[in-house]
Amino acid sequence: MRLVVLAFTLLVSASSFANDADDAAAKMHEYFAVFNEKDVIKVAHEIYATPVQVGGVPHRIYADPDEAIDSLTGLYPLLESQGWVESRILDTEVCIASANLAFVDTRFSRLDRNGGAIAPAIRRSLYVLQKRENEWRIVAFYGHDADVVPTCNREMT
Repeated sequence: MRLVVLAFTLLVSASSFANDADDAAAKMHEYFAVFNEKDVIKVAHEIYATPVQVGGVPHRIYADPDEAIDSLTGLYPLLESQGWVESRILDTEVCIASANLAFVDTRFSRLDRNGGAIAPAIRRSLYVLQKRENEWRIVAFYGHDADVVPTCNREMT
């Protein structure tokens, strides 16, 4: 009987992690859709959970939603000056680190009005998501080399 309970517990845990991975990936697709709509209020209040760390060295921290709104509002003219009209996810790799922490590596392109990719054609960012009030929220993200793919299954030596 204990074996049946243990097997059921493991099955439920695996199913929960699979659902969390799907939900974390869905949050990234929601983020890109809202970002493309230029809805900085929704990004700051419903996608991010401040404080949010952006970038590596040097990095910025959006201490509160107002800082995120100011930064995002200033970002759009820069992107548009490069011909940007939308960012499109090509794929995601999700690593569920715990019940409340996920890493989502996102491969994407920035597209111009003709649907062409703005160089570099392929971009990658690693997003750190934290589950708050049963919903995934972005708490940090870092751009990295497009040919580097982080993995959850790296053996420690």
